[in-house]
Amino acid sequence: MEIRFTRLPEDRCEISVTGRKGPDFRLPAVRVGHLLPHDLVHAAVERSLGLEDGFWGSIARGAKLEAAEPVEPPQEEPPPEDLPQEGLDDRAATEQKRRAAAREALLRRGGNGVMDAEIKVNWAYRDWRGLPQPSPGPGPLDEDERARAREAIGEAAELWAGIPEGGDLVWRW
Repeated sequence: MEIRFTRLPEDRCEISVTGRKGPDFRLPAVRVGHLLPHDLVHAAVERSLGLEDGFWGSIARGAKLEAAEPVEPPQEEPPPEDLPQEGLDDRAATEQKRRAAAREALLRRGGNGVMDAEIKVNWAYRDWRGLPQPSPGPGPLDEDERARAREAIGEAAELWAGIPEGGDLVWRW
């Protein structure tokens, strides 16, 4: 899977994703967080910690995001008179149910992994920035994981800093 982070004016970033299970998509532009896009932090930390069931692993397996838009406009449907009419409503309903079941299964399989990754990524990001953690006590990462995550975020920040406006940072998952 290829994740393309495009640097836009006014400190914004657009993301497009190709080569995954499921259709290619793009996410509308959002403001970049402190120094780099949040989803780039996810990619860096999840890869450095081997979190295959996190956000980007779920996307690679076909998870769909509500805000996602097709990379390419959908192809035009043939005119209704060219479609077989018999059983059309049944086929559409069956396909809709199949897709809904597949999405639900993906969330069930990856839901805990995605949440676990979200906690680890946010914890690692706060650690990298030197911010206090939200709760006392041991965090979700051991010392080795903290070091790997800090290094990965630092490298991603350097890569992002070198991208000119209108340029792309391409991340392979």
